[in-house]
Amino acid sequence: MITLYGMKCEQGYLRKVESGCQCVNLEKATVVKESGLDGLEALAESAKQAGYKNIRIIEMLLTEGKCIKTF
Repeated sequence: MITLYGMKCEQGYLRKVESGCQCVNLEKATVVKESGLDGLEALAESAKQAGYKNIRIIEMLLTEGKCIKTF
């Protein structure tokens, strides 16, 4: 199992972009390892300035499941 971290707000997940941040679906969200948590704090500040509400860092647990297809 791998632990990753991302940001959420009331509208969805947050993604870091050149102009600051944007709200996106999970598959496009900015996700980091524990060593990248400082970057998420900067993203949270950008999101606050952009008017997003209920901003929080979330923990994501990634597990490897069964094989879907072999090539």
